[in-house]
This record gives sequence, C-alpha cells and structure tokens, in this order.
Amino acid sequence: MNERCILVAEDDAPIRRVLTDTLEGAGYEVLAAEDGRRALELLLTREVDLALLDVNMPQLTGFQLLKIMARECPGIPSIILTAHGEEQERVNGLELGADDYVVKPFSIAELLARITAVLRRSPGRQRAAGSTLSFPGGKLDPATRTTMADDGSSIPLSEKEFDLFRYFLTHPNRVIAQEELLLRVWGISSGPEKTRTVPVTLTRLREKIGPAAAACFENVRGRGYKWNEHT
Repeated sequence: MNERCILVAEDDAPIRRVLTDTLEGAGYEVLAAEDGRRALELLLTREVDLALLDVNMPQLTGFQLLKIMARECPGIPSIILTAHGEEQERVNGLELGADDYVVKPFSIAELLARITAVLRRSPGRQRAAGSTLSFPGGKLDPATRTTMADDGSSIPLSEKEFDLFRYFLTHPNRVIAQEELLLRVWGISSGPEKTRTVPVTLTRLREKIGPAAAACFENVRGRGYKWNEHT
C-alpha cells in the first residue's frame, strides 16, 4: 500500500470510476467527488495527499478550487485534468498553483507516473525544498542554493539559472513547454518579448554544468524541453 490519499474531483461518472479503480488498484486510498463543492468539503475535512482536479466541474471549477486551496490548504499538491488542445487551461492552472497537468484523453501509465512524481517532490513541500538533487557530474542543494561538481568545485549559477535547473530536475522525463517555464520559474506570462528568455538562460546553464549534464537536456521541436538522464 502507498498509504497516500488522493482526492479525485471529476463530474464525469465513467471517468471518475476509472480513476478511482485505477488508483485503488495502485494502492492509494481514494476520495471521490462529483462536483467542486464536494471536493472542497473533502479537502477541508480529510487528510488528502494530492488533489486530482477536473477543470470544468459544477458548483466550483477546478480553477476556483485551486484559488481556495492556495488560501485554505496550501500544502496539498494538485494535478489538473484539462481538455486536449486547451493550452490556456494548462497555463491558467499552473499560474494558479497546480503542480502538474494531464491532458484528456490520458494514458493510465502517464497519469500514475505524474502522480508518483508530484508526490515524490511534494511529500511536504518543506522537506522537498531542502532535498539535495543529483545530476550527472554534480549535485544541486536547494536549501543552500549551491551547485557542486563531483570534484568538489562550485558551479556558479545565477538565480534564474539555479531555479530553472531545479525545475527541470524536479520534473524529469516529461516535455515542459516554454510557457510553463516562464510561469513557474520567472512568474510571468509569455509574450513576444519573452520568446528568448528561456532558451538564452538554458544555453548559459548548459555551458556551466558540464557536458554530461548538458546532454540530458532535450529540445522537443515545437513543444518545449525535456530533462532525460537516459538520453
């Protein structure tokens, strides 16, 4: 048993049943909610380790729930379920504090992988914030905001280079769009004047961290970037 409790907030009954059965089969305890108001009640009264939120629900939408969670229960990580092709939904959800998103229709394997990743980096955000992160050739320490090579030498990174590197290391093996990086690392929305911010910073970062780590960054044409240590 994972001994973790996941809230499934989804108004589509067949999808809700599939999600519930899948997560229970994977060893999670599941709390199911058919609308946003019931989801909020469970969030405020039960021990929840992660909230899986459909964007479009009656009573309260997933976006409205994210706003309330930021105020009432900020320690609970969340993943939003969005419609295929609705980029603005993904951007809005990330801007409101969602930890990740899954696009419908989704594969069960992808969903379980994303849940595992979010829970791993958010077991309590305080513990996660202090965890040392390893990469080929060195280690990154978020607690002291230092980056060290395996030979003991310091790797001097700027503030944004450090934050960008940490974001990739805590979101491995998935494509991350430039819009997501701008929102979560820089705290800004994308725009014509921002189009070079991510690639320029990433180029500088790759030059500093060594060839083994630099090779783990993958440019995914037309979609974004990916950190893959098995490249």
